[in-house]
Amino acid sequence: MQGNPRLGILLPEDGPPDYEWYELNERHGFGDTLPAIEVGKVFSDGHHEHLALMSLGATERLAAVGEGLVKGGGVQAVVWACTSGSFIGGLEWAFAQSRELSQWLGVPATSTALAFRDALAALACRRVDLLSPYPPEVTEQLMTFLSDSHVGVDGLQVLDYPYAADSHRLDIAAAVRDFAKRYPSDNPILVPDTAINTLERVGAMNREAGRMVLTANQVSLWAGLRLLGRSGPPRYLQALAEVA
Repeated sequence: MQGNPRLGILLPEDGPPDYEWYELNERHGFGDTLPAIEVGKVFSDGHHEHLALMSLGATERLAAVGEGLVKGGGVQAVVWACTSGSFIGGLEWAFAQSRELSQWLGVPATSTALAFRDALAALACRRVDLLSPYPPEVTEQLMTFLSDSHVGVDGLQVLDYPYAADSHRLDIAAAVRDFAKRYPSDNPILVPDTAINTLERVGAMNREAGRMVLTANQVSLWAGLRLLGRSGPPRYLQALAEVA
């Protein structure tokens, strides 16, 4: 690709000011190993509810913000970094969302839901344990998405948080530790919801759980780097740093 690589992240703007994507460029050593990150904020009330999430994930709503990232920020690939806003309509809906966004913006695009799907395929994982922050109805949609992606769920905990801000306040390291004890297995643990800051914690969570933990922001970063033809630091990507 021409010029310095730049990755666009479309992120719901739903309240919390300290999402890790906002300051990722300023982290020590980040610029030496990863492309610049440009964040486009998509207004949202953060509600984990079917109709609200379908509206949030509408292509025209995402493209309106994404155009600024491409034309103003010079990004060469875009990730819609919202798990629920990319699985809520099902697998084919997620494919269409990504495809239409790419056509609209003129650059490669993907989403967090598809990133989970691709990461599990790359790691040859077909069974997972799911720590879901979502209410039961939205969790069911995620499980259907995974099933349609040929991934089965064994251990399941539904935290029933109605809003993204609720997920954001979760002590994720403690939640993963307790979940791993409650559901002992060799399955990877999935932690969806990009509202949960995990990039600096994922290594510790792997150690606490004694197995692989895959988080929404982790797989989103990995998928975006793949679109740019770039690798990333194991500090953030863990096992995903070893797969293309």
